[in-house]
Amino acid sequence: MTKHLFKYILGIADNSLILGQRLGELCGHGPNLETDIACTNISLDLLGQVRSYFQYASKIIGDGRDEDDIAMMRKEREYLNVLLVEQPNTDFAYVMARQFLFDVYHFLFLQELQKSKDLT
Repeated sequence: MTKHLFKYILGIADNSLILGQRLGELCGHGPNLETDIACTNISLDLLGQVRSYFQYASKIIGDGRDEDDIAMMRKEREYLNVLLVEQPNTDFAYVMARQFLFDVYHFLFLQELQKSKDLT
């Protein structure tokens, strides 16, 4: 069970990690300053969530790895994110559409996650 929960948490965290990195790539490249700052702030919010998820994953697995090890000491094929979040930033309209789709998914996912028996 612990291994399955660990992988589940990794998948959740990896979604936010990869999307946060993609949004961070746009820093200084938005169509205007306000939008640029908003995208950067969303990126920072996602990376903050990632830190909590990886701390929890580290606690679950209990093998001495810390959050940084779990986040960055994996090969690219070991990341468990959905493909949507790793799509390149082709243009700003695409970035906003990707963000909208992820936000809808994430909102519905978190609503259902509240029903979990895991108290953490």
